[in-house]
Amino acid sequence: MFQTRRFLTDHFGNPPGLLSFLGAYQAPAPKLAAADKWFQRASVPSEWLPVVLSYLEIDNGAPISLIPYLGGDNA
Repeated sequence: MFQTRRFLTDHFGNPPGLLSFLGAYQAPAPKLAAADKWFQRASVPSEWLPVVLSYLEIDNGAPISLIPYLGGDNA
């Protein structure tokens, strides 16, 4: 399984951190309540994951490796 919560926490810390990150790029962003649910449920909707990954790639200047988040549980 993909460790979604760990991915979100490693890259954004918390829901306001995610919104702040996306806001810095004037990128589309979910409502705070929706971002809270992403962290709570350890699940990012499929239409949002490419957006998040794309802006992380822009921010880092290189693709983001998802390998560290494969395996284990979804926590």
